Amino acid sequence: MTPAAGDDARGGELEIGGIIAAEPSDLLTRSAFQRDLASQVALHEYVSLADIAHTLVLCEQGVTPADDAKELLAALLQLHQQIDSFEVDAAGGDLYTNREAWLAGRSAATGWLGYGRARREPITTGFHIVVLLHALELTEALGATAGVIAKVAKAHRNSIFVEHTYLQIAQPTTFGHYLLGFAYPLLRSAERLREFLARFDICPAGIGATNGSPVPQHRGLQASYLGFAAPAPHCRDAMWLADLPLEMASSCVATAIALDRLAEDLMVHCSSESGYVTLSDRHCRASKIMPQKRNPFALAYARAEANKAIGIQASLAAAARTPSGSMDNRLDAYADVPESARRVTQVVKLIGEVCGELQYEERRARLMLAEKSACAADLAANLSRHTGISYRRSYRIVGDVISRCARNGSSLRKLGGDELWTALCDAVDVEQEGVDREAVQRAIDESFDLDTCIAARSDVGGAGLGAMQEMLGEVRSAAAAHQRWARGELAARRGAFKRLLRRATDLVD
Repeated sequence: MTPAAGDDARGGELEIGGIIAAEPSDLLTRSAFQRDLASQVALHEYVSLADIAHTLVLCEQGVTPADDAKELLAALLQLHQQIDSFEVDAAGGDLYTNREAWLAGRSAATGWLGYGRARREPITTGFHIVVLLHALELTEALGATAGVIAKVAKAHRNSIFVEHTYLQIAQPTTFGHYLLGFAYPLLRSAERLREFLARFDICPAGIGATNGSPVPQHRGLQASYLGFAAPAPHCRDAMWLADLPLEMASSCVATAIALDRLAEDLMVHCSSESGYVTLSDRHCRASKIMPQKRNPFALAYARAEANKAIGIQASLAAAARTPSGSMDNRLDAYADVPESARRVTQVVKLIGEVCGELQYEERRARLMLAEKSACAADLAANLSRHTGISYRRSYRIVGDVISRCARNGSSLRKLGGDELWTALCDAVDVEQEGVDREAVQRAIDESFDLDTCIAARSDVGGAGLGAMQEMLGEVRSAAAAHQRWARGELAARRGAFKRLLRRATDLVD
């Protein structure tokens, strides 16, 4: 096992004996140092790549002595191979100084590691890389889950469903149209992430501290070796920016809430009281006391993760409210932004799996629609269309009929044309307005046939089959495009990392 940061080198790496004369107290070490270090550990692989790129570029460009640079590169490559077993110690400071202590115990050339740069530079560079990778993985997952939703929606594009508003039966629709509506927020999240990635794909390597480095850093070359689109345009902004981590956290929140809204709905729809949906056993958990229970644990988990993402975003916003050059606005961001993205990505994949394996119970939906109250809006609209009376008047007529039904314990389903005709006659001057009974009957027939109701929604975005086919094609195409793009970007970045390591290895050899 690789030894922890050595005690012999610790004082040097913490710069004890200069402006700081005493070692940090045990309490400072166990609290602030430990927390700072813990937030950086997940960045280690990419901090290591940043150190390798820095050392390699400065060697290639003749900024550092060639022999020392090669010796340091050899030690860095050795450490890179041992990241998984590397033991950090808060007494050794942050991740950078822990690494520096390990290197100092093996190479006298370690003094060149920090040439012209602050410790936060490689850590911030590693942070950028990790966030970019997580954002790409989240984008890919969003495309995949949107594609699953589109596939299930296509299978149920003609399956009758009950549209609810305020948790009350509202109108007839199809399960496919209902479900497809949840793909669009996921596609928008993918679009937002791609826009974010274009802004965040800037490399902090070589920024020095705040106003640039007094040593030539060849920032464009470092950025290229690390797979970035370009170096960050302003050194101080790159070191301390707060808006872009917040933007990433916000994208996680928007995604988590979109998923939670579907999960909340499905939690209601799979209940015994609703019964429209049956979740796979693979996404439920049994009760240990009530043997009849199938708890939809996957859905509850989605809600819990949405709550967590909201909390992370709020804490990052609060932490960013500092003077601009303060480390505490990064203390949690290094860990929390990647962690939020990772957790939300898991939820995206899980909800995609849930949707792909659920069973829809159309018979239950048709039973709930049998009373025809959900057809009231269609009846009012069709009365207007066939009789020529205004929609507001027909709305009141239908509302009056439904009110009478409620008082009499009846329903629209149990009414015939006679009672609707009577209600219409009570409300309008039939002879003067030229309203005939056949027109009323046509309105009734069209309104109470569920398939006809749905087919009438033929305009853009509606539940009609033609509109659904267009939306399904759009969603499938966009979902696949996001997946392809994210996979390509991930492959390109991983390829850049491999080329960097190969280039460094070739130089050492």
